[in-house]
Amino acid sequence: MGVRDLLDEFRKDREARTRRERHGLGELTFFDGVPTSATGCTLPDGSLTDADCLMPHAVCADAQRVWTRRLPGTPLRRRGHLTVDSGRALVFSDEPEADLPVAATEGKTVKPDLERDLCLSPRMRGFTRSELFAVLLYDALCNTTWRHRATGTQWHCSWRHAGGVVAALRCDGDYLDWYCSGGEGLVDDQILAEIEALGWGLLSADPPQD
Repeated sequence: MGVRDLLDEFRKDREARTRRERHGLGELTFFDGVPTSATGCTLPDGSLTDADCLMPHAVCADAQRVWTRRLPGTPLRRRGHLTVDSGRALVFSDEPEADLPVAATEGKTVKPDLERDLCLSPRMRGFTRSELFAVLLYDALCNTTWRHRATGTQWHCSWRHAGGVVAALRCDGDYLDWYCSGGEGLVDDQILAEIEALGWGLLSADPPQD
């Protein structure tokens, strides 16, 4: 099976796992049952906007999800919340400081997670706006194992998962935008330094053969 055939299979798989709901002028898109994006959302002034869910798998309660919309004519995005008026509309409310709820950690040990640390880092979210940085980060998450320095916890993921992490950081597209982009397992110096700054070290890497 060639790369094109493989990508076609992944697109079919993605579509099979995607569901869409209409609510008036708005359309809400779910992937594996989790809301990920929306179009035709109504703002308080009556205008419409599109929105993306930030870290959609981080919480289960819809009211706690944080969404973001593009400010027209600028490269800026604004956070807020999305309310579903069933069958009638999707309503976006601006809340620039919206954040995910603090996890209840009392009496618990939260397992280190590189994906979570990447997504919670404003610096990494900013860097991945660069397509080149995004590709290099995807490469560094494929065919590699990372170890949390403080606890020794190891982290690795599939190529598809790595593409999904990059798409989530950019709040744009999905894993197919990065999947099989080449260089999987190669780690750029800057990427290594940024991930090390988050408390993780490179344990092993399996780059392509020369």
